[in-house]
Amino acid sequence: MTTYLIKRILHTIPVIFGVIVFTFILMYVVPGDPVLSMVGERYDEATIQRLRDNLHLDDPLWKQFGNYVGNLLKGDLGNSFITMRPVANDLMDKFPFTLLLASSAMIVSIVVGLAVGIISSLKPNSLLDRGTMLLALTGISAPVFWVGLLLILIVGVNLKWLPPTGYGGVEYLILPAIALGTRSAAFLARVTRSTMLDVLQQDYIRTARAKGLPEWKVILKHAFPNTLIPIITIIGVDFGSYLSGAVLTESIFGWPGIGRFALDAILKRDFPVIQGTVLFTAMMFIFANLIVDLLYGVVDPKVRLERSNE
Repeated sequence: MTTYLIKRILHTIPVIFGVIVFTFILMYVVPGDPVLSMVGERYDEATIQRLRDNLHLDDPLWKQFGNYVGNLLKGDLGNSFITMRPVANDLMDKFPFTLLLASSAMIVSIVVGLAVGIISSLKPNSLLDRGTMLLALTGISAPVFWVGLLLILIVGVNLKWLPPTGYGGVEYLILPAIALGTRSAAFLARVTRSTMLDVLQQDYIRTARAKGLPEWKVILKHAFPNTLIPIITIIGVDFGSYLSGAVLTESIFGWPGIGRFALDAILKRDFPVIQGTVLFTAMMFIFANLIVDLLYGVVDPKVRLERSNE
């Protein structure tokens, strides 16, 4: 297991380096001059040149990249052009909000997706199966922003059951968690149903039933564990995408997370914040995929053995 873990971690190093290079290049492909973004409309050439010297923008590209990597190794993501606060500190302040939202959305996705998928697989082609799969297809097709706005209009504004936007107690978390987790729940339901239907046709399931085991034990103890590989893949990838891409959900519901923080930085052309959030969220996505890769080895020892021999 240790060899497998080391190999998985080593495989992420080139990806991490690629992300670092991409975030560095981002500074040069985003339209606009970062110095002009700092000084605003009123400026003089002396001020512009002094800021460029302070930011080392006139240094050779290789030297700028070296400084950038050196600062990253020290945990320094630079300072915001707007607030002058360290970007790393702001990200650490915003991350718990995004993590809370992502975790809540994942809980919604897992509970709803697995329950619907398993129930549908037990009665294939029935009215219940067709109805739940139609809802799942609708959930996959519906954009997150549309689901969010619909929830705000119906549940928050018309029915007044929950606060439509903002941050506070648990009641403020329910609508954004549902909006963010809907598509993942729908996709998870379809994959769970499809995988369960295949597993339920296997000989060992017929043997378990022939032994007189209760149906719930056949499903949960013998069938469901053999569906975990695709389910873990979906959960891991979606959770990583929640951490790195909850921009629309956080913006629509006024949630004070990294996604909204990044959107504000883009609108204000705050380049260090843009770089920092891109790098941070990319690292979160890589980490989530690493965890999924390691869980493969835990769930299925054959995977661990095969990949250890690569």
